[in-house]
Amino acid sequence: MKTYPISFLLFFHQLSLGGLFALAITPFHQLERGFYKSTAGVLLIIALMGLWGKLDLYRKAFILDAGVETRLEMLLYVLFVVCLTLYLISLWGERVRLRARTFACSLLLGLGGLLMASFSFHSAPFWSIETFFYPVSFVLSSLLLGAAIVGMLIGHWYLIDTGQSIDPFLRTFKFFVVVLVIQTAFLVVSPILYYLLGSQETVIGLDRLWRDHILLIFSRLLVSQVGPLVLSYMIWQTLKIPNTMAATGLFYIALLGVIAGEILGRRLLALVSLPL
Repeated sequence: MKTYPISFLLFFHQLSLGGLFALAITPFHQLERGFYKSTAGVLLIIALMGLWGKLDLYRKAFILDAGVETRLEMLLYVLFVVCLTLYLISLWGERVRLRARTFACSLLLGLGGLLMASFSFHSAPFWSIETFFYPVSFVLSSLLLGAAIVGMLIGHWYLIDTGQSIDPFLRTFKFFVVVLVIQTAFLVVSPILYYLLGSQETVIGLDRLWRDHILLIFSRLLVSQVGPLVLSYMIWQTLKIPNTMAATGLFYIALLGVIAGEILGRRLLALVSLPL
């Protein structure tokens, strides 16, 4: 079982990686480069915070008895931070190929590190439901966090560029809603499939979840799924006016809910070794 600090540090990895995925769905030709500079800078700071914590926590384990997953995860995460730094630097120049390549490498390396991290949280055989569902859960959390923070940041950009087309905001919002709905369905269905098809260790974790942490799981679902779904409807209504300032404020509240819920999810991951 992983400790809570190790589980919690996934949050920084998922947020920075998910933010890049959310940036990838924005129309690059419709937004000023300043938006990408500021957003990439925020994501880099988040990634560096995660790296700082990871280096401290994994230092002894890496030297003494770290498994292959941990070593590879750390290597990929360091390379992810390096490529993200190079991408941010490239935004101040006109080297388009370098910008595209560093952005793509950041996505691939960050995703690879996240997948390796997911494997280290269970000990089920390779051909098991855990091998598939853990990475899916980690990626969905990453995409939701990224869509929420980029949606909030892109909303603030409309306060700077008041004549900006609303299409980039709508595209990011739709991405957020789609990921939110998919993750909500996944969180409802996955415990059932874990119980029916999971390993003995997973079933024991589920029993411990329902016996000792029922309030925690329902708080997680209420804060990060139900609340943002309601807010999504409100955001959609304000964007139809359109009122980007009000929509940004609602997106900010949705971001807080998603962040709080994902932190609760990392706590559950540490307690019962289940990605919920």
